Formats: sequence, C-alpha cells, structure tokens
Amino acid sequence: MSNFLRLFHPFPLKVVDGKGIYLTLEDGKEYRDLFSGLGVNLLGHNHPDIIASLSKTFPLHLSLLLEHSLKEEVASDLARITGFDKVFFSNSGTEAVEGALKFMWMWVKEKGNVKNRIISFKNSFHGRTLGSMTVSGLLLHQGFPKLNFDTLFLPFGDEKMLTEEIEKGCDFVILEPIQGASGVRIAKLKFYKTLSILHREFAFGLIVDEIQSGLGRTGEFLASTLFGLDPDIVTIAKGLGGGLPLGAILLKEKIANAMKPGYHGTTMGGNYLSLRLSKVLIKKVQELLEHVRNLDKLLKDVLVPELLANPRVREVRQKGLFIAIELKKENADEVKDILFENGYLVNSLGKRIIRLLPPLIITFEELNDSINEINEVIKGY
Repeated sequence: MSNFLRLFHPFPLKVVDGKGIYLTLEDGKEYRDLFSGLGVNLLGHNHPDIIASLSKTFPLHLSLLLEHSLKEEVASDLARITGFDKVFFSNSGTEAVEGALKFMWMWVKEKGNVKNRIISFKNSFHGRTLGSMTVSGLLLHQGFPKLNFDTLFLPFGDEKMLTEEIEKGCDFVILEPIQGASGVRIAKLKFYKTLSILHREFAFGLIVDEIQSGLGRTGEFLASTLFGLDPDIVTIAKGLGGGLPLGAILLKEKIANAMKPGYHGTTMGGNYLSLRLSKVLIKKVQELLEHVRNLDKLLKDVLVPELLANPRVREVRQKGLFIAIELKKENADEVKDILFENGYLVNSLGKRIIRLLPPLIITFEELNDSINEINEVIKGY
C-alpha cells in the first residue's frame, strides 16, 4: 500500500536519470521527453548551466524579510524584457494567479465604480486553488466553492459576445492568450484586436495568464506580444525557476500602487535558490527565441502539413513549441501508451488530443523525427 495520495495518472516506470530532452527510466531505456515536465523543463534535464549554478553554496532559504541581490536582479531582468514596472514572486503559477486577482481587485476598489463582475472564458485553466478555480472555465464541473463575485465565462474567440458583455460593464478580464489545458486553443487575430480596443476604450483591468504560453514557448518571451495585447498584469511560472518552484506577477505601476505592505505576502516565494536558477533560465530562453521561431517555421511549412495529411488527424493547433494534435477517434490515451512503449513521453487531453510541450532546446532533427514517429503511430492505430 502506498501512503502517497495519487490524484493523477503517472507513467508506469520511475525516472533514474535525465540529460537534455532524454529521461532514463528504471527499465534502463532512454525516453524522449516531449512534454518537459508539464512544460517546466524549458532547458531539458540537467542543463550544464543550471547544474553549475546549483553547485555554488549559499543558504537554501532566506525569507523576504532578508535582503539579497537576486530579488532585484531577476525582477529587473523581467521588467526590462517585458516592459512591466514591478514584479512580485510566488511559489507557483496558481499562486501567481491568486496574487494577480488580489492585486487587480485592490486596484478596482481604489478606482471606484465596482461592478463585482469579471469576464473569463470557457475551457480556460488558471490553477487549482479556490480563487484561481473561480475563473477557470475548465474546472466548473468540480463543484468547489467560488469567490464572491460574478464570473461570466464567454466562448474563447467570440469577439461579438465579448464586445456585448464588456459594454454592459466589467471590472476586469482574465485570459490565457493560448488556452493550454483545453488543447492549445488559439483565437483568430480579430479577437485579440477587439479585446485590445475594448481595453483601451473602457479602461477595465486585463490579466493575461502566460504560465504555459510564456517564457519562449511560442518564440516570443511572452505570447501577448504575438497578439498585440497590452495587459495590466501578467502571470508567469512553470519553467521560470529552472526546474525549482517559482512564479511571478508582472504589474504595471498603477496596479502596484494600489497595494500596501501587509496586503499580500509569501514565505518561500522568490527563494534564493530558485532565483539563482531563474537568472540562468531567463538568459538562456532569450538566446533560444530565434531557435524556437525557426522550429515554428519547420512545423508550419513541413511537419504540420504532414500531420494534416494523416486521415486519422482532425486538426493540429500550434504556435512555436506549443502543439496539440486532435485525433478523429477517441483513442488519445492509447496513442500515448504506444508512444511510451516506443520511447516517447507525450501528454493526452480528453479522449482525442495529444499535446506536446517539448523543451526549447530540442533540435531540428529531434523534432522532425519525433513528429514523424507520432504520425506513424497515429496512422497505425
């Protein structure tokens, strides 16, 4: 009997080692990791720069009440790259969303004319704590209690309905620029343009959740850049800590000014060791952006058309190394299991979707070979 409460379905073998995009499992076989630890291992496994940074000695934990140089260094790096004014660190993505909701709510109250109404989107995912679940359309069926405000869930990409509802009034909008957990859903450009116009015209708050789409996944440091969005708050996490827990809330000055000491806090958020790895991660991601854009071109020009020629594939949704392959049959789990037997780790969503979030370091050859293998398995099943 195991004492660990298992609330998910792991792969059947334990990991014993990892290097680059490869993991060695207890059967002694190497597996190509095309899911990078739920999108966390952006630089693959045991990246030499990460290992070198880990090897330097320093206290493992310093609370936020103790000053050290890395808090300001990493915050300054993120502000410089993204154009935001302030950064607050958290332990995780869901905590970043919780903080973002609090920060936005204080700004809304200070601004006045509170409508107690926010807009999110169907099939969205923002985390598993009660606040983040309140704005997560994908988790509504789970029946947990919600925060005490009216959340309206609109169809993602419907600019007409978005316009109608914003004209009725709202305090803020929260969205993923690309919906990840529902299968890499990307709206038409007109939707993002409409949202940007409405944001300027009606002056509501805008939170953009970049926990899956950010940090180079799409070929831009933030996916918001691709769609012309100008959010007031952005949340990032996943790979930000180089494999250790770390999230961040990026804020404009006007939002930060609404917060006072004591309104929010964290014991472990922005811990020294995670920030040390984050500094390495941020630098390497910037160096990899052009590489990801080149892989995006390979996918769009060659690999996605090959997948779409497969009679068993319904649709492919892709931006950079954010990829979903939707099948015609409800056999995504079976395809995932066969790929595992063949030495590939992928993720399945629902019954029809194979999702890929490979490390940003994956080579042209590795990506080409992997997509070809996936295509062959889908054809044969």
